[in-house]
Order: sequence, then C-alpha cells, then structure tokens
Amino acid sequence: MNIIDAMKRSEWSNPHVIIVMGKGGVGKTTVSIRIAVELADKGMNVLLASLDPAAHMMKYLGLPRPLIEKRVLSGITAIQYSIEPLAKKLSEDYSLLLKRLIPSLNALASFDIASAIRESPGFEEEVFLRIMEELYSREGVDAVIVDTPPTGVALRVLRLPDLYGFWLSRLRELRERIIATKYAIARALGKGGDVVNDPVLRKLETLENKYRKLGNELRNPARTSLVIVATPEPLPVHEARKVMEEAVRLRIRVEAIVANRVLGERAGSIGVGEIEADSLREIEEIRCLQYPPPGVVHVMHSLKPPSRLSDVVEMGGLINVANVFGHGC
Repeated sequence: MNIIDAMKRSEWSNPHVIIVMGKGGVGKTTVSIRIAVELADKGMNVLLASLDPAAHMMKYLGLPRPLIEKRVLSGITAIQYSIEPLAKKLSEDYSLLLKRLIPSLNALASFDIASAIRESPGFEEEVFLRIMEELYSREGVDAVIVDTPPTGVALRVLRLPDLYGFWLSRLRELRERIIATKYAIARALGKGGDVVNDPVLRKLETLENKYRKLGNELRNPARTSLVIVATPEPLPVHEARKVMEEAVRLRIRVEAIVANRVLGERAGSIGVGEIEADSLREIEEIRCLQYPPPGVVHVMHSLKPPSRLSDVVEMGGLINVANVFGHGC
C-alpha cells in the first residue's frame, strides 16, 4: 500500500508543499522519500528537499554535496540544504540593510554587524523560513516534500510568519505615526518635502506582505500538508501530539500521521507489546484533535532497515493504512 492512500489530494494546487515532521530518529527521511516515490509513480514531478542538519538524505540518495540538485529517480529531484552558506549570505544582506536604514552604524568600524546578526536567537529558523518561501515559488514541480529538522526547530519555523507579521505591523504603525508627526511639523514650518515617501516604511510594508503571504500559504490546504511521523514509543508520540496541537492552533492541515517501525505481533515477544499498543492508541487520540481527522498509516518494522533508495521503493508491502481519512472520531 501507499502512505498517500491516507491523504486527501483532491484540493492540491501546484506546487503543493508536504512538510514531514517528527522527533529526530523516527524515520522522517525514509517517509519523505517514500512519499516522493509514491507521487512520482502517480506521474507527478516532485522536488525532495531536506532541511535536516543530520543530512541523512545525502547518503540515502547519493547526493554529491549540499545545495546541488540531483535527479535521483524518474520524476524525483532531490536537494540537501546546508545552513552555513545561506546563513552567511542572509546575515550580510541584513547587515547592508541596517547600514542603509541606520547610517550611524557605519561609524562602528570595529563592530561586525553580520556576525552579531548570525548569532542572534532565531536566526537559524529565519534561514529555514527563507528556504520555505523559495520552495513555495518553485516552478515546474507538482509537489515539494520537505524533510524537516527535529520538532522544536520545525515548529518555531512554522510560528515565525505570524510572529513576524505581528511585529512588523506594529513597527509599521509606529513608523506611520513618526511620518505623520514629521509631516505636521514640516507643514507648520511652511516647508515642503516628500516626507511620505519613506524608505523604512516601504521596507516594513514589503516584509509584512511577504510574511503574511507565507502564513497564508501554510494555512491553505491546497498549498500545504503536514505529515507527522512517530515510532510507537512514548517520547516520539508525545512530540507528535505537540506537532498536532500546534498545527491546530496555527490552522495548518495535517494530512497523515505515520506510525513508523511498528512491531505488531513481534512486540509482545520482546516485552514492549503494551508500550506499543498504548502508543498506537494515543496516535488515534491525537488524530482526533483535528477535524476532519487525518489518516493514520502503519509502516511495519523491517528486519533490514532501509538505507538506500531501492529499499524505500520496495517497502510498499510494509505499509498499512490503519485509519482512513475522515473516519473514527
């Protein structure tokens, strides 16, 4: 069977972005590749993009180095993103912007603005957000599969568009009041001048519109789906619940929950039968936090863990759709 059998695809528009999330080590990379294979088998042109710093996808797919796209299978192109070169460029861009907006910073010759920006809290998430923005605008692909970093980083990235939009709107309102005051003073003094054509205000409006657009893309089920991956163990399932709760709060559609490496009957023989059963029951509870609920997929444990593309292509016999989309809550 296929993972996408549990996903509602009638509303998708191109490129549809599928964000695969979950705790580190649960098999997000394997699931990401499998979804790409299934969509390519349906005749779709797929971009498989890894943002995971562990870079497991490079070994799976034989990618030559980060930031180089490679055709790995008919219908599938893959790329491993690396944060360092992208972070360097972004910090330099912000440094130039700040120096233009605040000319007095140029006098601080000994102060490395780019380095200070690079070390700022949340900067890494900002780099990932810029990558996501680029992926939504990719042409010539039907779907983009995003293999994400571990849960905490990925959730912060999903929150950023709304957070940035809130602060930028407040900064824009503050700047508008400043401009209104400057205009009133200029009129009172009988001076002309185009005080309304303010470069700071224009930049704030551009950024606010950009992040509002990205937030809308994330919330649009035709443009974005989340797939949550967890192994049937307490900690991964706990993180799956956190992802679902945050997705519901942000109004981002979860299309499927994948329970990976399910032991089934073998669980009892090694003493983890009750733990696995409880975890699978909790996954059923988690799906019901969203309406309509997502489908649940079980990927059975393989004695030979997948380690290359051919293994993932052949794993269809390990996949069971345990709960069809929209039923059971």
